[in-house]
Amino acid sequence: MRISRVVIRNFRSFEALDVAISGNTTCVIGENNTGKSNFIHAIRLCIDANLSSTYRALLPNDIHSAVDLSSPNQVLIGLEIVDFTGNVMEEALVGSWQSKPGVARLMYRFRPKTNVREDLASEELSPGELSLEDYHWEINGGGDPARDLSNITWDENVGSSIRFGDLQSFLVVFFSALRDVESDLRQSRLSPLNRLISATEIAAAEREKLLEVLQESNKQIAESPTTEAIAKSVDNSFKQVAGPAFSMDVDLGLAEPSFEGIVRSLRILLTNNAMQKFEPSQNGLGLNNILYISILIEYFQKRLTQQKTAGQLILFEEPEAHLHPQLQLTLFKTLNSLPFQTILTTHSTHVTSQAGLNSFVLLTQVGSPGIASAVLTNVPSITKENESDLERYLDATKSNLLFARKVMLVEGPAEVFLIPPLLKAVKGIDLEKIA
Repeated sequence: MRISRVVIRNFRSFEALDVAISGNTTCVIGENNTGKSNFIHAIRLCIDANLSSTYRALLPNDIHSAVDLSSPNQVLIGLEIVDFTGNVMEEALVGSWQSKPGVARLMYRFRPKTNVREDLASEELSPGELSLEDYHWEINGGGDPARDLSNITWDENVGSSIRFGDLQSFLVVFFSALRDVESDLRQSRLSPLNRLISATEIAAAEREKLLEVLQESNKQIAESPTTEAIAKSVDNSFKQVAGPAFSMDVDLGLAEPSFEGIVRSLRILLTNNAMQKFEPSQNGLGLNNILYISILIEYFQKRLTQQKTAGQLILFEEPEAHLHPQLQLTLFKTLNSLPFQTILTTHSTHVTSQAGLNSFVLLTQVGSPGIASAVLTNVPSITKENESDLERYLDATKSNLLFARKVMLVEGPAEVFLIPPLLKAVKGIDLEKIA
């Protein structure tokens, strides 16, 4: 299952955006302040159950500057979803979202509340009298396929309301640009290691054996003279301070004597030529990013193998952060080979040099407050032959062209770009074939 189309209306920097995306990996590119992060956040508003509902109730800065909320209007984010046919769990999840066979739709809308729409219809409330408090958010699925996502108006009821809990079976993982994966690796509640262990089917007999080992270790530690003396001193001090009404017995042990305690106590240990069995806190930020995503990928793969997923999606802002160019390449190649969808934003020419031209969503400023978007392979003038040529030329150096608003060709490198196509267009000579 993958997202094949994203429609955004009146959200932050986007007055109107409509892009079709293909393949399992999509690179959102463009200069700064064109809305790459807004694009990712819009998708999260629609489909990420882990995103707090606090963010779904929009603030004035979340509304496009051209919109006057005093008159009825809406923020709409629509996703079209495909490639779920044949997967039982995915079909069960999106069954009520289908607008036509093989295509499901999910819509986040921030629009006037039901009672406000009724008051507007009865003219008890007039346009120009609304405030932000008169709006609310809703998430709907499906709807009449004759009503295209880009044409839905604020007063239309399209599709049926979905249970927010249903989205929890669709796993979305979001990596922010300024991420602190070291902190997440330390916290069992946030660590992908804990998710991976929880998803691993551990036999009851093995659990019991591990628990016996822990209990015996706890017993030996607690009975050591020094540990016993420290525990006794803390116990006495606590009873004195707390008083009899709140008194509890204090002991020292290795960990909580339960299997869950074992899971929470497990730590990732690393070894290299310089150090043995060290924790990720002593590692560099870049390798910790790679470690984190590696564990997460294994967790995703296990869910697929066990058929415990109704879809999963990675949203990744700037995967190149803190990474050596070689690691950028290997990470992108890995993401590109996965059997689930990744949508990422990037400024890295090392990443874009490896991506297919059909994977790009290009955003650019066209003058305040407008943002233009394009999927490069949807441009009619770019033929399949042009696409192949461009993919060969766009190496880690020339990929800078993808991030430029304007390009000036000068003597030197310009010859590489100009001479081959000019000879081909004017003389019919293909230098690549005769070189």
